[in-house]
Amino acid sequence: MKFRKLVFECGLIAASVAVISASSAVSVSAAETAADTENTGSEQDETENSETDQSPQEVSGEVSEEEVSEEEISEEENSGDEESEEKTSEGQMSEEQTSEETSVWTDKLLVIVEEDSSLNIRKEPNTDSEIVGKMSRGAAAEVVEQGEEWSKIVSGEVEGYVCNEYCVFAKEAEVQAAEICATEATVTTDGVRLRDDASTDSAIYKVLEEGESLTVSDDAEEIESSWVQVQYGDDVAYVSSDYVEVELAVGEAVSMEEIYEQQAAEQAAAEQAAAEQAAAEQAAAATESATAQNSSSDSTAVSASSDDLALLASIIYCEAGGESYEGQLAVGAVVMNRVKSGSFPNTISGVIYQSGQFSPASSGKLSRVLSNESATSSCYQAAQAAINGEDNTGGALYFHAGSGNGTVIGNQVFY
Repeated sequence: MKFRKLVFECGLIAASVAVISASSAVSVSAAETAADTENTGSEQDETENSETDQSPQEVSGEVSEEEVSEEEISEEENSGDEESEEKTSEGQMSEEQTSEETSVWTDKLLVIVEEDSSLNIRKEPNTDSEIVGKMSRGAAAEVVEQGEEWSKIVSGEVEGYVCNEYCVFAKEAEVQAAEICATEATVTTDGVRLRDDASTDSAIYKVLEEGESLTVSDDAEEIESSWVQVQYGDDVAYVSSDYVEVELAVGEAVSMEEIYEQQAAEQAAAEQAAAEQAAAEQAAAATESATAQNSSSDSTAVSASSDDLALLASIIYCEAGGESYEGQLAVGAVVMNRVKSGSFPNTISGVIYQSGQFSPASSGKLSRVLSNESATSSCYQAAQAAINGEDNTGGALYFHAGSGNGTVIGNQVFY
């Protein structure tokens, strides 16, 4: 029994020793693993710290030069492709953004009505609203707010709403503008020469002033970029590109106030033209009548040229422009009485320009009336009648304003 017990105890001791050995082995193995890990990290640190100085072979002896080279090339190619794709994508986006940002038509519209019509600009977005302005074909506007049927716009001095049906927007507006709007070259300084050919040695048609606009020829020939081919009447001419700004002649809105003012100005101009035409016809008829009478036996008529008639009518205008026809005829009669008297020069111009006689002749007023052709038709009629021998003064040689002895006609006394 003691022997068995001893053997059992020895077995226990042996087992304990084995367990202790195994535990020690485990501890040692763990310690070695940790040490290996620390060494590996240290080696990696050393490798990372020395990458710029060591070749791939020195960093890792297990990777061949050929394998490292292929891996590096593959990585570089992939990296290059990715960078190229990113740059291309960024470039395209940049170009598209720049195109959208720099286009002057991004927030604009263009009117595309027929040539002789116009588009109404209304105060509110409906056809019953007040018209505040108009836009012709080829006029442009800034779009404040684009709706489905109506858009709010600003053009020139006008703000309001236009119907979208007669407009195009943004890119389409830019394309249409290039097709329907003329291109103009505006002169930027005085003294620019318009020539008959694209050369400084060519003939000069005219000298242009700053602000003048010329229409660029639709069928402009291919010429040097330093010249712009423009329309000059039915021909073409050339102007240096250094002294003009070339751009599309895009129109803008006109307010109703401006339209009314323009209509009034046109009507006044038409009335003035009609009055001038009537005066010219009347003067021509008077001249014809004078010529006929001068050829007759009437000794009281005086031969006079058209210049004499204009001069006499002008002095009558200066001295009695605000008087009645009788007052105007009286002034003309005084001049003609002097011509026939023998005590004064024997010509109309001699009498009128005689020193110290007619103040408008010496002050310059007569000269201005002549140059501006200001004499009225009634002054011409009175002048012609006086030339023909009519005299309502009783042979007077003098006159003055106010009261006195003599024949009073209007506000003047003739004696």
